Amino acid sequence: ELEKMLTTSISEGFPQSVEADQLKACVKNLSPIQESYKMAAIGAVDNLVDILKPRVRSLVSDSVGSEASTGASFMTSSVGKDRSTVRMNYNLDDAAFKLSEMSEGFMARLCSSLEEVIEPLKLHLIPHLADALVLGVLGAVAKRLEGSLRRCQFTALGALSMDSDMRDFLSFAKQFLYSGEYSSNIALCRACTPLARLLQITKLLNVDDLEDVVDLISSSKRKGNWDLKLEDAK
Repeated sequence: ELEKMLTTSISEGFPQSVEADQLKACVKNLSPIQESYKMAAIGAVDNLVDILKPRVRSLVSDSVGSEASTGASFMTSSVGKDRSTVRMNYNLDDAAFKLSEMSEGFMARLCSSLEEVIEPLKLHLIPHLADALVLGVLGAVAKRLEGSLRRCQFTALGALSMDSDMRDFLSFAKQFLYSGEYSSNIALCRACTPLARLLQITKLLNVDDLEDVVDLISSSKRKGNWDLKLEDAK
């Protein structure tokens, strides 16, 4: 597109001459280095994601608690605050599950914190680079969340609560991506494997019968939509 614009500008702005032809030749020489510019831009975004990872991990830890809750209580008092803060906890009984539906959970706070990190940076990036940044941050968040989930105990109601949280996280991700391609859950998960793993863990925990697990994994693998290894699934 840039080559076309510059060529048109040369044709319209300069009389036909050797110098004009030389300018057009210079413009055409931009094409071979276009890919190297793209790779350099993606590399710069990858470096930015690496710089952000410590902060992102800290935000996740602050939201879920230094360690995922394994106790039966749902609300954990915050020291030095006059209100209670909901931490990650999926070991829920009926009362705790009802309370979770009425309270601002850890996922809402996490998404709000991530927005404060992502939004200012997106303003300085063209769409496909902004998407690369968002996907990189989402991947870092998802890996950290998976680590916390592995330390959690779950009840059936807790699995339902987790499913709701992951849906919220997915909606948050789509909100910050420019490309319409990522409106599809399948495309988004293929672009961000750590996020796909979280959703697959959620599916496993919400299976009604253990005998259905094999069918779920087999069906998903046939569609190319399964990333968890067998040992992870166990």
